[in-house]
Amino acid sequence: MIPIVVISLIVMIILGVPICFAVGLSGFLGLYFGTTLDLYIVVQRFISGINSFSLMAVPLFILGGAIMDKAGISKRIVGFAAAMFSWLRGGLSICCVAANMIFAGISGSGAAAVSAIGGITAPAMKAKGYKPGFVAALIGGAGSLGPVIPPSVDMIVFASITGLSVGRMFMGGMLPGLVIGVCLMIFCYIYARVNNIDYGGKFVVSEVIVALKESIWALIMPFIVIGGVICGIFTATEAGVVACVYGMIVGAFVYKELKWKDVIPLFKQATENTCQVMMIIGASTIYGYIFSLANVGDIVCNFILSLTDSTTMIMLMTAGFMIFVGCFMESLAAMPIILPIVYPLLESMGANMTQFGVMFCLCTVLGGLTPPVGIYLFLSMSIAKAKIQEIIPYLLVVVGIIVAVILTAAFVPGLTSFLPDLIMGPMGAS
Repeated sequence: MIPIVVISLIVMIILGVPICFAVGLSGFLGLYFGTTLDLYIVVQRFISGINSFSLMAVPLFILGGAIMDKAGISKRIVGFAAAMFSWLRGGLSICCVAANMIFAGISGSGAAAVSAIGGITAPAMKAKGYKPGFVAALIGGAGSLGPVIPPSVDMIVFASITGLSVGRMFMGGMLPGLVIGVCLMIFCYIYARVNNIDYGGKFVVSEVIVALKESIWALIMPFIVIGGVICGIFTATEAGVVACVYGMIVGAFVYKELKWKDVIPLFKQATENTCQVMMIIGASTIYGYIFSLANVGDIVCNFILSLTDSTTMIMLMTAGFMIFVGCFMESLAAMPIILPIVYPLLESMGANMTQFGVMFCLCTVLGGLTPPVGIYLFLSMSIAKAKIQEIIPYLLVVVGIIVAVILTAAFVPGLTSFLPDLIMGPMGAS
């Protein structure tokens, strides 16, 4: 059964079959040819895989990201970031990183951040003398902070599969996300200095105050959404509702850029994106059922334990495998396949599960930046109009920064657990 599943999946990926169909069809073929079970189990598992209260937050944050882009919120975030950082050497590219970090704290989606912020900043950066390859690598890397800085769709899916607290995951991702963002800003400064471009200027307090007044409604949104989840005022799903309602009110009545004629197209766009995500998750759940039938979990766990009994090494092995799988498969498809195997093992060994969860989500970022799937990579290439060979030198730096943060998170648990433990208490007591 397992060989049928693996071979058919590889063949369909090579043939270019969309990943949700490739995963679902390979699971169907494995059950059809490898078992005598009734095939209604495929539909049953598909539905049960997406029948989760936590996953209700996914379409809401997808819709929220679309609303914010159309409502002019992303434009004002870029304006505020420009006022804060444009005076620095490499200020325009630093502004791109800062704006992506703020937008990530609203939308929860890396693809939404790449599209919204990258679409605004890429032309301006190229006009300043930045090479298209650098621009593409930067907006892809900065936009990919969406799955790390809360609220994060990937973290919501992780929590729904494992039962870990969404709020704890959100808090765990903040410091690694900030570290990656700061490192990218330093990279921007060095690039601008080496290439003698984007000289910057003077820091003008009045411009910051004007930009702050213009963007204040956008800037307080992350505090409302994330703060509400952490303080227990509402769940992650309810936070998605708050984000959508808040975005529509601000866009329609404060900034007055969101028109009623835009609402139906926004819902249509969000529905299409949600269907893609949910189909991937539902189809991947079939794999989890097949692996349980074939006892893959015990086999893999015994093999891992024969190599090492160190929780840190097991986390790193899982991270490496997730990075490899992410090169060929959407992260949301890989989660329901890998997590049911590894998560119970680490939990039984007393590992820091917040640390593992954040590391796992960091690995999904790399999957989005590496071919052949690489949704952030190819989206940023399209926006910056850059070729893959132009991007690779700069992309290696971005990937290196993220890998360094993953390794730091593995060996320094405080990077991911300090804030959750400080705000929500130690995990055993929560």
